Amino acid sequence: MTDKKESNDVDRRSFFKRVLMGLGLSAGYGTGAVYFLNFIIPRKKPIKYRKLLVGSLEELPRGGSITFKDLDGRENVLVNTDAGLKAMSTTCTHLGCKVYWEPNNDRFFCPCHNAVFDVNGNVVSGPPPRPLDKYEVEVDENENVYVMLKES
Repeated sequence: MTDKKESNDVDRRSFFKRVLMGLGLSAGYGTGAVYFLNFIIPRKKPIKYRKLLVGSLEELPRGGSITFKDLDGRENVLVNTDAGLKAMSTTCTHLGCKVYWEPNNDRFFCPCHNAVFDVNGNVVSGPPPRPLDKYEVEVDENENVYVMLKES
């Protein structure tokens, strides 16, 4: 009779060992899986914007432009076109040359390789691989013009 009792104790003991080992392995692999998934699929951080006062509508007649610098010190331009206010980078997306606003032609022009961009910054002709970088523009009730810049 004592032999049967000892065999039950051993079975119970080995059962608990296996359960605890399984729980430990599950916790370890589960934690590792969470870190792995966070590495592979990072959480999206909300994009923060800063309002930059560029000028007022009074200072910016139709066809006129105002240059301003972004948070990193790069030059940009705000243009008052027939299509509305447009804020763009003045850096060509081809080789980084300076782009100029031509109010008589309603376009941006890069003299380095004769690239042409329309009033929305889209490539019309030339070698640039993509449009000019654009910024959102807001006008408040006092007709102050703000450009929304991404904080890095």
